[in-house]
Amino acid sequence: MGLIEDRLNLALIMGCARSGTSILGELIGAHPEVCYKHEAHSVWNKAGLGENDSHRLTAEHATPKVRHKIRKRFAEEKGAAAMFVEKCPRSVLRIPFIRAVFPEAKLIHIIRDGRDVACSMLPGVGGEEWKHLKPPNWKQLMTEQRGILRCAHAWQAVLKIARQDLADVEHFEIRYEELLEAPESHARVLLKFLELPEHPSVFEFCKKIQNETADSYHAEKQVKWFREDHRARVGRWRENLTEAEAREVEELLRPTLEFLNYQV
Repeated sequence: MGLIEDRLNLALIMGCARSGTSILGELIGAHPEVCYKHEAHSVWNKAGLGENDSHRLTAEHATPKVRHKIRKRFAEEKGAAAMFVEKCPRSVLRIPFIRAVFPEAKLIHIIRDGRDVACSMLPGVGGEEWKHLKPPNWKQLMTEQRGILRCAHAWQAVLKIARQDLADVEHFEIRYEELLEAPESHARVLLKFLELPEHPSVFEFCKKIQNETADSYHAEKQVKWFREDHRARVGRWRENLTEAEAREVEELLRPTLEFLNYQV
């Protein structure tokens, strides 16, 4: 086989927008044997958009031409590195497509409390524009919902698709809250999953991962979404939402939150 069809040692990080994909990607990218890429939109866009101009892609979108182009580009990006790692929230909506293009890929799914995600998505989804990943019902949500409830609906739609697509697929699942609480121990488990040796640079990066927001590190390109309206990342909804908003969001998300074992 040639460069394009050779088996690639790669891992793809995914999760709803504002769930911690960036900090997780940088954590893995701190390993010297990894070539890390932040949101390779120009590569994935070769497959076009899905239903209702969404980012939902299925195996049918992985035509031979598209598959060839994406594998070729990622193989070139990887170069001589032992592993290529890319993070992109949109990938959580295209798992069947990814498996058709990269059947050998290791998949990493990060999950965060939907109440916190909704608060963090507000600047990018709650207003006049939709700037984050787009589930198939995004246009309906733009018309029928607004503000924090629109963001909560978006998280729920994304998680529903992800849970269905990953149900029988080998993958590594990590909770954002657990990563913040014990970054070093989770880094060890993650490196084992990726079959990478432990390295001091990874554990040094772990020191940047923290729950407190004051004077804290922000992952690449994420400062634009950060709002100084909460002291802690975990449970920020308690600071950001009014009692009425919290009740509405919890009523909407209760089944999903309880399924994921978040306290409601």
